[in-house]
Order: sequence, then C-alpha cells, then structure tokens
Amino acid sequence: MLFNVRGKLQLCVSRALLSVCLPSRTDSSPSPPGWLKVFAMKHGVVGIRGVKSGLYVCMSADGLAYGAERFSDDCLLKENLEENHYTTYSSLSHPAVYLALSHKGELRKGNSVGRHQSCTHFLPRRTA
Repeated sequence: MLFNVRGKLQLCVSRALLSVCLPSRTDSSPSPPGWLKVFAMKHGVVGIRGVKSGLYVCMSADGLAYGAERFSDDCLLKENLEENHYTTYSSLSHPAVYLALSHKGELRKGNSVGRHQSCTHFLPRRTA
C-alpha cells in the first residue's frame, strides 16, 4: 500500500498542539510540540501518525482518541476544510465522532461534539 505523505505537520487548537505519545494514548501538550505526518488514503480520507512515537491517531466507537501501533479502520479519518478555513477530522468508521481538544488542550470525547464547535477546528501548520 502506497501512502501520499504530506510531510510534517502540527495540528493546533487555540494554543494546544496535538501529539501522539506512548504508552498507546493520544495526548495534547502546549510544549514541546509533537510532529505528525498526515497521509492521504484516498480523496478526503487521511491517516495521522506521530513521527517520534510511530503511533497512529485512531478513534473508538465511544468517541475516544487513542494511539495505535497498527493502522486499522479506526485510524481512517475524514478531513474536511470548513468555511472558516479550519480543518476538522472525523472518524470514517464511526460517523459523527470528531477529533477534538478542549480550550485547555485536553482531549474531548468525539461523540459529544459537532463539526461547528471550535474544539474540533484544527489549523495544520506546515514545517520545514
């Protein structure tokens, strides 16, 4: 399987950055930032992998984000560019489950938020 790797990205909401950390959990941290690779699986569907940890960002049916060593259907995310130019990521396997961070940078349960809430709006920043 070939992946179209887009390069290193940081995904941020407000001042928090999303990173995939060991042991098998997704966390956000204001610093130091975790580099993420976003790669296309098909048009509008991506996977996200932590560069340092090697873990994939996945979403469970319960709406919880987690890091997995193996890529699975839970790791397929729909990438949508919203009207305000922010990007939202929702689970392809579990409709209406969004990747979300609180204003404090903590993970929010993805089935309790919607695409129009600011906690689901990410701003990918390209790095050199």
